[in-house]
Amino acid sequence: MDKLIKAVFQLQDFKIRTDDDFIDRLNRQYTPGVLVLFAILISIKQYVGDPINCWVPAQFTSAHLSYANTVCWVSNTYYVPFDVAMPHVNEARHMISYYQWVPLILVSQALLYFLPCLFWRFLNRRIGLNLPSIIEASRATQKAVFPETREKSIRYVVMQIDSYLTASVRRHLPTGAHAGGWCSRFARALSRSWCLACCKMYGNYLTCCYLCMKLLYLANGIGQLWMLDVFLGFQRSYQLYGFHVLVKFLRGEDWSQSERFPRVTLCDFQIRQQTNVHRYTVQCVLPINLFNEKIFIFIWFWLLAMAFMSTINIVHWLTRQTILSTQTAYVRRQLSSMDTINKREHRATREFTESYLRRDGLLIVRLVANNAGGLVAADVLHGLWTNYGPEKRGLADIASAASTSRAGRSPHEIDDDAHGHGRWSRVKRFLVGGKRTPAHVDDTNTFPEDI
Repeated sequence: MDKLIKAVFQLQDFKIRTDDDFIDRLNRQYTPGVLVLFAILISIKQYVGDPINCWVPAQFTSAHLSYANTVCWVSNTYYVPFDVAMPHVNEARHMISYYQWVPLILVSQALLYFLPCLFWRFLNRRIGLNLPSIIEASRATQKAVFPETREKSIRYVVMQIDSYLTASVRRHLPTGAHAGGWCSRFARALSRSWCLACCKMYGNYLTCCYLCMKLLYLANGIGQLWMLDVFLGFQRSYQLYGFHVLVKFLRGEDWSQSERFPRVTLCDFQIRQQTNVHRYTVQCVLPINLFNEKIFIFIWFWLLAMAFMSTINIVHWLTRQTILSTQTAYVRRQLSSMDTINKREHRATREFTESYLRRDGLLIVRLVANNAGGLVAADVLHGLWTNYGPEKRGLADIASAASTSRAGRSPHEIDDDAHGHGRWSRVKRFLVGGKRTPAHVDDTNTFPEDI
């Protein structure tokens, strides 16, 4: 009991995780909240009020009336319009069988909308990156009053991102005699052109998981329209239910009366009296369908809006994370806003984006910008640029120049590089993590225009 009381009083310290964007929060937070609220409302009407009232023959006692109401509630009723003749005993009927299970189906919809979020959090936790703490620290930076607090928060965020980026580079760095083979070059080119390829080896893992989560949200919204169609038994017409309501509304017709949610239904049941079995057909009122109708109209428009916004959001993030020129331009714009780079370092920013940040680093920075603002994201990028170091930026330019001039070198010089004696091999050893030697210093001095 003590643990329960402590848990109740600690609810005020509960914080909602923000490791995604606003459209994701609409899917995983606001949509389940709305569905659970509707489920509570319907449950109160079912268990507190009278969900069904049947008109029974005059000879029925109060016990018969209670029995008829209970039997018609737990069994399925059927709908027959007043201008249509009653069906025969063995004739098919338009059965209404959903009203008892509406709270359960609403709670199930809420759980289905939260599953993609669990998928995203499970996968990004496996790589050892505490993304929610990074976003939370970024939000604390935005609200910081003292410069020291802001600087510590930025340093923490930069340290976490840099640790993840450098660790992933070391873990998946190609080694051996075939490290630079055509397979490795093809995989590297494929990963740069498409963010869903070679995701774990070339810095696309988080991006791949994030886009998969968004695709699950989209599939969830579309799939639930078909699921409700089967559950409500509308003869495959719930997908167009909202359009029918709009057409009636624009024509000035009564859109609140629908055969899909009838308020007056019929119920058949039998009563055994000694050896005789009496069959009765009573007319029942379903006041709960007054709520069900409005709730499922709202849910139809809500699911359609969520599917539309999820589609636009997926296209937006695909454009952001797939096109490398867009990523490089974003990094340059953020760094230029803080006077971090000059015109001579544009080639270095491209190497910084493609080789150091890659798509996962840019995804984290963009999530920081979405949740904590562009100024905090610019500070984080500035810290990552500082960690990248002037030596790596200079040697990145040297490596680019050496790779372009490699085609015109003699076979003897290329053979020296293959055995580790050439200038290009020493630059590569430095980029991998080796320490600077006098030979490196002499080589860098031969390219003053690139430094």
